[in-house]
Amino acid sequence: MKKQYLNLIGLTAFLLSILAIFSFYPGAMTWDSMDQLRQARAGEYSDWQPPAMAFVWGWLIPLIDGPGGMLLLHCGFLWATGLILYRWCIKEGYSYGILFLLLPIMPWIMNFQFTIWKDVGMAYSWGLATAICLYYKNNQTFPKAAALLIFVLFLYGSSVRSNSLSAGIFLIPFFANTIFKINNVKSTLASMIIGCLVMGLAHFSVAALLGAKKSHSVSYVMFDDIVALKLRGVDVPVSFLDQKKMSSIEQCDYLADHEIGAAFCLSDEEFTSVTQEHYPELKAAWMNHIPDNLYIYGTFRANAFLNLIRSPSLPPYYPSEFRVVNPPYDAKSGIRPMSLVERSVARYVKTSTKIFPGLFKPYVWIIVSVLLICYFQISRICRGSSFWLLPMSGFSYAASYVLITPATDFRYAYWLIFISSLSIAIFVNIHFKKTSEAG
Repeated sequence: MKKQYLNLIGLTAFLLSILAIFSFYPGAMTWDSMDQLRQARAGEYSDWQPPAMAFVWGWLIPLIDGPGGMLLLHCGFLWATGLILYRWCIKEGYSYGILFLLLPIMPWIMNFQFTIWKDVGMAYSWGLATAICLYYKNNQTFPKAAALLIFVLFLYGSSVRSNSLSAGIFLIPFFANTIFKINNVKSTLASMIIGCLVMGLAHFSVAALLGAKKSHSVSYVMFDDIVALKLRGVDVPVSFLDQKKMSSIEQCDYLADHEIGAAFCLSDEEFTSVTQEHYPELKAAWMNHIPDNLYIYGTFRANAFLNLIRSPSLPPYYPSEFRVVNPPYDAKSGIRPMSLVERSVARYVKTSTKIFPGLFKPYVWIIVSVLLICYFQISRICRGSSFWLLPMSGFSYAASYVLITPATDFRYAYWLIFISSLSIAIFVNIHFKKTSEAG
C-alpha cells in the first residue's frame, strides 16, 4: 500500500511537470537563446555561442516553427531521465525510485527548466545518458544501441557548452567503466584522455563543418582581466580603453556589484569593436601582462568566483527565469503575460528561494558534491564503483569557473546542481537497500 501511495505521488509530480512545460510553451528565452534561434533560422552560425545547439535547432524548426521544438527536446531528455531511473530502481529492487520522478518539480531544477539555454541542454542530455548507463549497468552484455545513444547524447551535451570539458573529463570514464565493465585506475585515466580528445575534436569539427564565423568569445573574459589590471594600477596601454572609458567603467554599478562584466559598462557598438577590430591587440595585451601580474590577476579571479558561488551573507543571484518572449521571438518582441499556471510555478520557486536560499547558491552544491564524492569513495557499500565520478563531474565543472567566471548567474552551476541531485537520489537508493539487507 505504501509503495502504491509513493507511486501515485511520483506520477502526480510528473504530470505537474508536464502541465508546467506546456504552460510555458514555447519556452522562456534570453538574448543567448534568441541569438541561437536567429542562427538556426538563417542557417548561418557564429562561434560566440557553440553552434551545435543552433544547428540541431535548425532541424527542428521545419517540424515546429519557433523555439518550441528545442524546449520539447530538452524536456523530453529530462522526463526520460526520470522515468528510466525510476524503472532502474524497480529493476534493481531499490525502494526510492520516486525521488527520480520528483526531480522535475524540485525548485532548484524547475527554476530553469523552461529556459532554452545551453546549460539546460547539456544537463538534461547528459542526465539521460547517465540514466541509460545505469539502467543497463548490471546487464551481462551492455546493449550496443544503448551505448551508441549514450555517445550521441554525450556529444550533444559536450558540444553545446564551451567549458563542457571540465565536466566531461570525469563523466566519460563513468560511461566507459560501466559499458566495458572495467574499473581500475588505468582504464579511468585512459578514458579521460580519450574523452578529452573526443570533446576537443567535436568542438573544433562542428564549428569548422558549419563554417561558424569567428567572433572571439574569449575576448569577453580577457576584457574583464585587462580592465581589472588597469583598475588596480597596472599600466596596460591599449587603444580601445582611453581615460574617459576607464572612468566610466570605474563608476559602473554592475561591475562594482559583480566584480566582472566590464563589457556591460560599454555600449554594444563599443564592445563589438573590441571583439572584432581590436581583438589582436586585446589578446597581445592579455598575453603580455597577465603573466607579469599573476597575484593581482589571481586575486581578481578568486573574488569573481566567490561572488559567483555566493556566501551565506549574500542573497541568491538570478535564481530563475520564466520570461516567455512573444513571436517572432527576438529582442524586440516583448514578453508574454503570465498565465495562472506560470504565475503559480514562479511563486513556488520564488518562495523556495526565500525558505531555502542556500539551495540557490552554488557554494552549497559544491559542498554537497564533495560530501557525495567522499561517501562514494570511502563507503563499504560503494567502494570500488565508479559512482564517485558523477558528483566529481559537477564539482570539476563548478571549479573551472575559478579561471573563466563570465557572470554571477546561478545557471552556470546548473550541471553541478543537476548531477548532484541525481547523485543524492542514487545514494539514498543504494544506501538504504544495502543497509536493510545487512539488517
